[in-house]
Amino acid sequence: MKKNQPIKIGFFYALLTALVSGVAIFYSKAVVLKIPPLVLTTVRNLSVGLLFFILLLSQKKLLHQFKEIRKRELLILILVGIIGGALPFYLFFSGLKLVPAQTANLIHKSLFIWVTLLAAIFLREKMKSIFWLAFVLIFLGNYYFSPFKFQFNQGELMILLATWFWAGENILAKKVLKTFSSEMVGLFRMGLGGGLLFLATIFFGQTKIIFSLTFSQWQLILPGVILLFFYVFFWYKALKYAPVSLVTLTLTFSVVVGNFLNGAFAGVRITQKEVYSSIFFLVAISLILLQLVYQKQSLDKLNE
Repeated sequence: MKKNQPIKIGFFYALLTALVSGVAIFYSKAVVLKIPPLVLTTVRNLSVGLLFFILLLSQKKLLHQFKEIRKRELLILILVGIIGGALPFYLFFSGLKLVPAQTANLIHKSLFIWVTLLAAIFLREKMKSIFWLAFVLIFLGNYYFSPFKFQFNQGELMILLATWFWAGENILAKKVLKTFSSEMVGLFRMGLGGGLLFLATIFFGQTKIIFSLTFSQWQLILPGVILLFFYVFFWYKALKYAPVSLVTLTLTFSVVVGNFLNGAFAGVRITQKEVYSSIFFLVAISLILLQLVYQKQSLDKLNE
């Protein structure tokens, strides 16, 4: 495999994640208003964990990879489950019930800022100058042209705290993905995270709601389960192949997806500033793509 080929694969998976993320947040806003956030996140995460378990069984990787886990790696995987698959999901969907979907999406997309800082400190990642230009464009697109103003209300703070948890989880996941498959890390994130959320439903007396969900409620939940599975599946694939700072930078493209869906299907009027913001995102992603293509061409010339 050529030197930059894994990064290109990671970038492709990150773009797929961004598409799924934009759709997922748009869809989740409608569902979270009808089902309690803790119940919704518990059922979805446990269901996604089960899908990862089935996937690993079908690939005959489950037993082999479990045998390979050492104490230090087990600790990291457990932490991924706690701060990636449990706490932030509850915080995010509780906050989503209190703020517009666009606001939640913009706060969540600040993930690239926190991850870039953490990756530089703990992973010694360094971004090329063209990626820094994309970083600046995305920052401006996110916060200069956006109509969003931070109100410091409960919903916004809960989503911001969830984003910080996910930033830490990304650094841990990147470390453990060097040893284990993305499916195994996904199993711990969603399976363990869902199990901890189920314990929370017992503590808060909401377990009976899970077992009394109606057929119509399951119809609302299942599309979210599928979206979340593909989000985690594509996300960890991206992290396995590409630098975590580049992957989170690419994820911000979901804001463009969210704006399109809100304008096309939710009847939300897209402002001129949001159009400018989307243009900045598109230019930034194009710069990243051009850099990866240029690297490929340079390497091809060296190999001739």
